[in-house]
Amino acid sequence: MMPYIQQQTNQAVTDVIKSALELYYQQLHQQQKNALSMLTQTGFIGCGEADSDLSVNYKSILRDGLKAKYDYR
Repeated sequence: MMPYIQQQTNQAVTDVIKSALELYYQQLHQQQKNALSMLTQTGFIGCGEADSDLSVNYKSILRDGLKAKYDYR
């Protein structure tokens, strides 16, 4: 495979490898952009609503919610 690419492009082995790595990087980078843009366009990112201090007070919020839902005493 490598000799064929070298023959077709007249490039040294290191240049062929560099080009292949650059192409692979671009493909991976484009896939990441596509996933992010799909999630953003569908409204999935940023669609949730919660208290602004949820990450700090999640235990007490969960406890209060479960108590209100299941406390039949």
